[in-house]
Amino acid sequence: MNIEVKKKYEFLESISAIMDAHLRYFKLGYDLFSQMEPFIHQLLTYAQQSKELANAEEDKLAKRIQEFRTQAELDSIRASSNIESSISTDRIQMVGMGSYKNVEAIMLSRADGEVQTIKKGYLLKHSSSVRGDWKRRFFVLDNQGTLYYYRNKGTKPMGFQHRLTASAEHNSGVFARFRSRHSHASSLGERSLDCRMVDLQTSTIKMDAEDMDLRLCFRIISPLKTYTLQAENGADRIDWVNKITGVIASLLNSHFLQEPHSALKCLAISESTSGASCDVQQLDSHQQEDDDIKINIADSVYSILRKIPGNDLCAECGAPEPDWASLNLGILLCIECSGLHRNLGVHISKVRSLTLDVKVWETTILELFQTLGNAYCNSVWEGSLLNTEGVDKTDTVLLSVRKPRPKDAIYCKEKYIQAKYVEKLLVVREASGSGILSHSSNVWHAVKAHNLREVYRLIVVSEENIVNTTYDEVIGNQLYHVNDANESKFNMHATESKQFDPATCQRIKDCDDPRNCLQGCSLMHLACHCGNPAMLELLLQFGADINYRDFHGRTPLHYCISKENYALAKFLLRRGASPSIRDGGGLSALERTMEIGAITDEELFILLAECQ
Repeated sequence: MNIEVKKKYEFLESISAIMDAHLRYFKLGYDLFSQMEPFIHQLLTYAQQSKELANAEEDKLAKRIQEFRTQAELDSIRASSNIESSISTDRIQMVGMGSYKNVEAIMLSRADGEVQTIKKGYLLKHSSSVRGDWKRRFFVLDNQGTLYYYRNKGTKPMGFQHRLTASAEHNSGVFARFRSRHSHASSLGERSLDCRMVDLQTSTIKMDAEDMDLRLCFRIISPLKTYTLQAENGADRIDWVNKITGVIASLLNSHFLQEPHSALKCLAISESTSGASCDVQQLDSHQQEDDDIKINIADSVYSILRKIPGNDLCAECGAPEPDWASLNLGILLCIECSGLHRNLGVHISKVRSLTLDVKVWETTILELFQTLGNAYCNSVWEGSLLNTEGVDKTDTVLLSVRKPRPKDAIYCKEKYIQAKYVEKLLVVREASGSGILSHSSNVWHAVKAHNLREVYRLIVVSEENIVNTTYDEVIGNQLYHVNDANESKFNMHATESKQFDPATCQRIKDCDDPRNCLQGCSLMHLACHCGNPAMLELLLQFGADINYRDFHGRTPLHYCISKENYALAKFLLRRGASPSIRDGGGLSALERTMEIGAITDEELFILLAECQ
């Protein structure tokens, strides 16, 4: 009997001891791995950065291999050709060097604004029509990297004026029909010129035709179209191929940002939209009064951004020569901190490279970065670190946040960046007496005053989302259409057409200006009203609604059209504005534009007509 009783408690004791041993064993393992957690995160981040660097090196190697293959192909072509260049036809005239290696030297003269012809002459062009016939065209290759051709040799345009008046081939039919109906003054020479351009920067060249039986042919292959051309003799074909290949190589090998970037050109010139001519006029500038940095179109984006105060160091850790940026935050970052910013998500930080993502650096982005800079942005985001007098000494969480240094562990930088942008621990909030209404009023007046820095600061420090602040929130109970607005709550369908149609608004009738009534307008409407593209960029980067409609159903695009600011309208359309939205009068942006007069801006017409 005693043996049976003894078995019961001995078994329970054994089971309990085993369970306790397992518990202690796995708890010890958990504690060990918890201590390794920062190191694991560091390894993951390092692996991600190594992957990005490896991909970049792989891309560079692939580009070098392609350049070597192109050069080898050209060398073999020249070696197999025993025809002297002196037998070229007399009709071919060149300015500059005749060899492939000297094309780049001619290309360098474009920095001085001088347009030189590298090669010109007649070629047979294979038509893309159903008949597939061959047509004789006069081709010109210049040192701006442009290859264009036309029928009438006697009235050819040259230089920059030609590029303003020439249209892309795939849209020429639409423009010709549109101009014939709406253009008030179109010269006979322009109508008969029929000039076309080939974008060599995104093209490649082949030394044959699709039909192998055709002799003396070569192809220019671009993303939009393939051009099959036939020279008059073998030497002429090799000369054309060498010159075009040299121009393509010069465009690709030379640093893209060293060229007069399209975004930088827009800071100095824009197409006038009055009449039927293509005049060039200066864009309005809305930079800070204390911002003395001027954009030189010959400078690179990298050098421009590095001139801004504080941009010589990473905004987070202070590492020298940062080559990454956060578009919406307006700061430059080192590669390590850029990886941590990517982990925050694009809703907080939109990371781009200064040297790789060249297409994102448009005029408005550059203006925005010039006005802000690392020094000012950190004064907003790190206000508590700079102003230690106002810091609560009992706040242990805030006191534990320390700005990292370049050689600090990556988990220290990650902790700091999370606290800075996600939790906003370092932002100095406004006094308790100021609320959302005060912020709305302040940001409205800041947009009106073109104060980019103040708008940026208010958006950051505000606890509410004020980027879509409306005129109604600022003006309060002093609305012009207050009776109509109250009536619409009870009888919306019966009074909709009357109360929303801009044509029935008495305030607009009084001054014959569609922009006189601001009821229901957002900050985007106000920025369009003021004609400030950099302000629009700032608001869009922080998530402003680009299609927000005012009391009369007008979007910011309608405001630009009513002001005849077509450059700003094209900017909104490229950023996603919908041209199909109709205002209270039932008219779209395209119909409002045609009310004003003939649309002579071809790009604007295409963008407006896409969704019609």
